[in-house]
Amino acid sequence: MNLSGDARISGFLLATALAGAAQGEWVCFRGPDGGGIGAAPELPSALTDKNIRWDTVLPGRGHASPVVWGARVFTACEDAAGKRRCLTCLDADSGKILWTTWLPCEEQRMHADNSLAAATPAVDAHAVYIGWVSGNRVEVLALDHDGKQLWRRDLGAFKALHGPGASVIVVDDVVIVTNDQDSPDAALHGLDRKTGETRWRIARPSGQLSYATPALRQGKDGAKELVISSPAHDLSGIDPRTGKQHWTVEGLFTLNICASPVLGDGLAWVTAGRGGAREGAVVAIEGDSARLLYRPEAKLPYVPTPLVIGGQVYLWDDQGTVSCLELKTGKVAWSQSVTGPTYSSPVSDGRRIFGISRKGELVVLAAAPEFRELGRLRLPEGTHATPAIAHGSLFIRTFTHLIRVGS
Repeated sequence: MNLSGDARISGFLLATALAGAAQGEWVCFRGPDGGGIGAAPELPSALTDKNIRWDTVLPGRGHASPVVWGARVFTACEDAAGKRRCLTCLDADSGKILWTTWLPCEEQRMHADNSLAAATPAVDAHAVYIGWVSGNRVEVLALDHDGKQLWRRDLGAFKALHGPGASVIVVDDVVIVTNDQDSPDAALHGLDRKTGETRWRIARPSGQLSYATPALRQGKDGAKELVISSPAHDLSGIDPRTGKQHWTVEGLFTLNICASPVLGDGLAWVTAGRGGAREGAVVAIEGDSARLLYRPEAKLPYVPTPLVIGGQVYLWDDQGTVSCLELKTGKVAWSQSVTGPTYSSPVSDGRRIFGISRKGELVVLAAAPEFRELGRLRLPEGTHATPAIAHGSLFIRTFTHLIRVGS
């Protein structure tokens, strides 16, 4: 079979994500490249309570998604009084809590559905990294895999009506911090992963918050590129090593951005929203340039990030309606009401889609141009977090528990 350059790149990213998850690495929000794809070949579709390998009560509440490196799982929590936050580490095999590192924090005005522990950590072989807000200041810190603090940075003022929640990622030796918010200190930062010192900084004063986590694109020359969305700066391609902007597409959005961009077949799919209003854009990326390809007319999500699998994009919207569209045209193959209200983003093993409602109903669908429901599992409580796929299992963070669902 002859594959185009874009298809080869898409296949490479999928293979990389599957390999990472199979080896026990789910390194940031939605996995290795932000695509939400992992490997779980032995996980049954018709899940029951017998598939819950362990269920651990966490030291606090929160919405941070789990990340996995080897035999360790990391997530973040806040205490009941909202005065402290922690990073906590669990053993992936047993669910035993290995350590918890608490840090004080100041209260922050936020949406009733938000949390001081909403941001997902990032992890690599050296450390676990977290970005969050204390009072009106943005903080980023790194801890080693045993919970010892390595460094901590204050990146300036923070102001947003609905509070904090953006997650960091690590690309090689640079920690990427997106800080698109309402204050003049809004910026995109590249920090040295060893010291926390600034490698580069791009000022991004906007007046609008973005919660989007950057997606990672592999160029034809093998170079990595961040694909970043925000209401004020629309969609941009940025070199993670230097902060150099390769391209930008303007005029895409007027609404807020919660969902992250998702990539596939040389395209970037991006959505935005506010209240009941929605906006979407599909952008074609070609080398160091990009252009708007079309605006989808389907029922779009605001908070959940879409999935791109093969030639289809799957949209799991905030009210629990799932739609399958042809990626390159936006033509709707099917649209079906599946769950109730949902904040969690769906993830996939390449052939199945796993999504969870806010009330904790896990639903398994076939990743196919025809709608097929394969299974359901009721979790002990609700969740706003996105699952991780690693060690052939789903690691699911509910409000107060971390659960491993496996074969």
